[in-house]
Amino acid sequence: PRPSLSRSGRLGGAAGMSRHSKHSNDRSHFTHKERVDAGFAGTRKDVLGTECFLPFGHCALSLKCPKDPVCTPDGWIFDREYILESLLRQKVELHAEAKKYEEQEARKARQGKADEQDRELQELEDFRRADQGLMSQDDRHKKALARAAPVGLDDGPEQKKLRKGELLVVDKAQMREKSFWTASSTPSAAPAELKKVDTVAKCPMSGKKLRAKDLMSVKFEISDQRMYDGGGGRGVFCCAVSKDPITHQQAVVIKPSGIVVLESLLEGCVFKDMVCPVTGKKLKGKEDVLKLQQGGTGFASHNETQAKSFSFIRSGQGDARTQQGHLPRAGFCGLH
Repeated sequence: PRPSLSRSGRLGGAAGMSRHSKHSNDRSHFTHKERVDAGFAGTRKDVLGTECFLPFGHCALSLKCPKDPVCTPDGWIFDREYILESLLRQKVELHAEAKKYEEQEARKARQGKADEQDRELQELEDFRRADQGLMSQDDRHKKALARAAPVGLDDGPEQKKLRKGELLVVDKAQMREKSFWTASSTPSAAPAELKKVDTVAKCPMSGKKLRAKDLMSVKFEISDQRMYDGGGGRGVFCCAVSKDPITHQQAVVIKPSGIVVLESLLEGCVFKDMVCPVTGKKLKGKEDVLKLQQGGTGFASHNETQAKSFSFIRSGQGDARTQQGHLPRAGFCGLH
């Protein structure tokens, strides 16, 4: 049926409304929804594969098989050379920041002491003037002081009267001194105030305090020597008891000996006699067993396997990477 006409001759009801007025896309600029529909300013998601995660037993700093492996109290594995270098660099940087903070506090103390002395001198000067009667409200005293005051001590600049036909001489250097539009003469803001720095180094992965004496030596058993010589890989280390390669399974280290075994063998091989099954060293209790960080896999049940990336600008190269359906071997480089 045809839409009914009103008395004015126009189409009545919702049928008379244009599509632009409904969707509100007739603006002179793009809205956020329009940009997302066109592929701009959107969030892209991708599933990470197994090759994007660090295999078990590799150093979290060098990303390679450690030559002298050590672990932290949180179970992170490092190469002793790399973790000691990281702790030393942190110490140097933190001590430098602490020294700057101490200099700032000393400078503030000197400035506060100088301000206090200025206030005391001002109070003495005010008292002296009040005692001599120079602070009287009588106009005769004010006029006398104004006449007796030297010309050079006035706060404001001396106004020179111009003769007829004389040009006003302007000192441009004085005008540029506090000009907002002159970058070289603009007064700079005061430096940001430094905060007190904790000089204790921290673990690069967990962010907790870490000392060199907290590092524990770990003795890995190599399952594939050729893979180990080539830089490492998934399953390069194995359990010292079952000889099964460790990929994503939960492994533990026995503190007195440093031997690495699977957690599933603790009840039958370690906790039964409270001794190390390889070296025979006794354990004081279950606190002598430390869980190590597991190796990552591409399965969501083991770890977080989804990555997100937000981009404002769309590029053909980025679309070509994300349309492959999986991240390249470079890991997060596939997201743009």
